[in-house]
Amino acid sequence: MFGKVIVLIMSILSLLLIYNFIRISLVYKNRQEVDQILTYLNKYLTNTYYAPPTNHSAYNSILVKPEFDYCKRSDLYKFYHPDVIMTDTYTFREAKGVIREALRSSYYDCIPQMYHKLRNTQTLSKHVLPEQLTLPFTYYDQLIHKFKVGQASLCLFQKYNHLPSRHVLSHKDNLMNNQYKYIDSLREKGVDQECINNATFIPKTYRLFQKQDCKEFFDYLNSKEYQDKIAEEGPQFITKVGLEVHRGRGIKVLFPEETKKLQETYKNGKRCGLDQSLLVAQQYIGNPMLFNNHKIEFRIYWVLASTNPIIAYAYDKTLIRRCIAPFDKFSLNKEAHVCNTAIVKSTLKQRGSDLDMDDENADESELFIDWKLDYLQDLLFQQGKIKDKKWLQNYLYPTVDRMIIHAIKSVEGQITRDSRLAEFFAADFIMTDDLKIHIMEINYNPQTLKTTPAREKQHTKMTQDMIDIQNAYLRSKYLRFKKIIIKILAKMKKEKRYLDQVITPKIIDEINEAYKDKLDQGIKLKDDNLFRLIMDENLPGTKKYKDLIQTKCL
Repeated sequence: MFGKVIVLIMSILSLLLIYNFIRISLVYKNRQEVDQILTYLNKYLTNTYYAPPTNHSAYNSILVKPEFDYCKRSDLYKFYHPDVIMTDTYTFREAKGVIREALRSSYYDCIPQMYHKLRNTQTLSKHVLPEQLTLPFTYYDQLIHKFKVGQASLCLFQKYNHLPSRHVLSHKDNLMNNQYKYIDSLREKGVDQECINNATFIPKTYRLFQKQDCKEFFDYLNSKEYQDKIAEEGPQFITKVGLEVHRGRGIKVLFPEETKKLQETYKNGKRCGLDQSLLVAQQYIGNPMLFNNHKIEFRIYWVLASTNPIIAYAYDKTLIRRCIAPFDKFSLNKEAHVCNTAIVKSTLKQRGSDLDMDDENADESELFIDWKLDYLQDLLFQQGKIKDKKWLQNYLYPTVDRMIIHAIKSVEGQITRDSRLAEFFAADFIMTDDLKIHIMEINYNPQTLKTTPAREKQHTKMTQDMIDIQNAYLRSKYLRFKKIIIKILAKMKKEKRYLDQVITPKIIDEINEAYKDKLDQGIKLKDDNLFRLIMDENLPGTKKYKDLIQTKCL
């Protein structure tokens, strides 16, 4: 009896092995040819669309070992396992915080032991990228600069949350410089003044690293007109440092003492053209919108969902923050003029406050206003500053969206055009008491702090909505390329020819068209996604820009 059981078990195991062999043979049918096609696509698309060279820096913050056959294996696996893309989401993040917690609570973290490595080049790599990885969501852009794109990272069937040319928007000097070049280009095209005004998204700024701007600034600084203005209105300028300087660092309000130091540094303009510190002097907004006698600013989160073509979304919910000190335009306290989380933390520390902003349970509700902008609309309506009960939809959102669109258009020629790339930004806006709006700066990798329970919940939802956008475009592209691969494969089989013999100009055109991000194949965003589309180059004419830019202004 026992012997019969053993024979039965062995028979079942043999049948299972045969079934598994047959199943694998069927699933991976034409594997060699599909492998060739995918290898060709990764090479062609990377060479055609991805311009930046790989940076072979020793610094690897994610401790992942580059593997030069990774894309070959990963894309092949996904081709034969569509659920990995069409149903699931495989991701990872090295930095702690709300975003990583949101990713881990909602999706598959395929490198759960990942952590952010400090600058220690002696530490050996501890991880490899899993073949299932679809949406890497790192804090630093290591998968661009440390890895060979198209081979070791950023495969055809992946979408990355970083852009190598993001600095053209996030560096203050670049933002100002590109604004001026953009306005100059519009003037050269004969665009009228109304269009110029609508395309101007930052306050008057002098680029002190540019000789002519620098001379004009110091001529004005030494004029009687300027002296009269500061006596009557208080500070007229703030200075900012370009490059990767954010969170309040490098910002100075030009009080008398700061003005004197600046004049000494530049020898009252005699050193213009010699100093390359990437410093900018920006007009100070002396009549800001106030809440409870404190200056407030608001932050709009937005994503560049693709750069091939350019597609951008802005988030409906907004972070509104107030300065920690009451506003007084003649105050010498920086804390009254700059509403920045880092400055708030520094001020609290200096005051010996018990409030620890690094404590997840700290009550910071007085420093951040968990408003929807609807509350701001109601407040302005009560104060009699607006009469339109749909002011948000008719004025604020269109103005904010148009400014972000113009900021993107000012750098569109400098952006790497590749549909594998995306970026998460935040634009900081200030509103004056007469309801004029200006962009103060744009940040990438904006902070998503646990300032209040409501804010943590909002940032979690925002992360999920960003992933929804990335998934939608990746899934659409996956289905388009699956059709192309099957078509090429059928042509190779039917004509009994090699891959390079069946790639015609017509097929190349189809590949390029399929590589453009768009929502098709029945794919759409979730109904509760709070991001609104603000720009899509797939659309015709002014619809690209939600009709927020007139034809005469293009």
